[in-house]
Amino acid sequence: MYNTYLHEVKNVKTIAVKKSIHYRRLKRFDVLCIGNEDKLIFPVESGSEDIRYYVCNEELLDIIHAAHIETGHGGRDRINHMLKKKFKNINVEAINMYLKMCETCQKKHSIPKKGLVVKPILHNEMNSRCRIDLIDMQSNPDNGFKYIMVYQDHLTKFVIIRLLRCKRAEEIAYQLLDIFTLFGAPSILHSDNGREFVNKIVTSVCEMWSQVKIVHGKARHSQSQGSIERANQDIKSMIATWMETNDNAKWSESLRFVHAMKNAAFYSDSKITISNENEETNTTEKINEDIDIDHNQGKKIDIEIYKKR
Repeated sequence: MYNTYLHEVKNVKTIAVKKSIHYRRLKRFDVLCIGNEDKLIFPVESGSEDIRYYVCNEELLDIIHAAHIETGHGGRDRINHMLKKKFKNINVEAINMYLKMCETCQKKHSIPKKGLVVKPILHNEMNSRCRIDLIDMQSNPDNGFKYIMVYQDHLTKFVIIRLLRCKRAEEIAYQLLDIFTLFGAPSILHSDNGREFVNKIVTSVCEMWSQVKIVHGKARHSQSQGSIERANQDIKSMIATWMETNDNAKWSESLRFVHAMKNAAFYSDSKITISNENEETNTTEKINEDIDIDHNQGKKIDIEIYKKR
């Protein structure tokens, strides 16, 4: 069918007096010559440089496979988001068919998921609310590293990953300070690792950077704990997939690639919505309840500690 359309379009372009069927073909298809090979593409609009190719059946699975590996064995939405920018006729059904044949993904799906009902926390500014969590890798230490620190922005889902040799407050505070001085300190920083543990981190950060004033908020149940657990599980799955794909047992070497794949991932529920005036006022009032900024003393960060159930 691909070659049939290719020949039809090439012939239609040579016809002087075109019929309606010819115009319908030219509205859907065009031909691009690359080297000595002709490619079937979707017609490019004037002023646009984006080219979307049609894929023949012989190339379909290879293209989906390449996108699947590039996204770190990403799911349907991630693959579809990447491919629709370059290809016209790769649909969700073809992606789902491929995913059913991927052994690595079937192993991931065999892990039962917890039935968490998550109420999203909405923010309209990057670095407004961030969270920190640790992934325990003590069962498989690598070159002295036993933990992975995950720092994530709630709005953009942007992730920063750091290797830790231990979970001492001083080492975590040093990594946080490196992030704060690069991106700025968030308005709200939360963790579910316990108040005593966070207290030590707070003290260490203040000792290293006296301009940052950190205060504690009320302990409360996490509305975003499901999101945190999913992010950690996603990172661990990406690490395991990278190790299997590259036949490399050193998980610490995978983090730079996992870092890139995680931040390049497409989130179908990550949307920024502009609120109406009343909603914006209510949101501002709620944020002002949680955040206290003293311009003379520096920025205060409200630490929220969530208890794991």
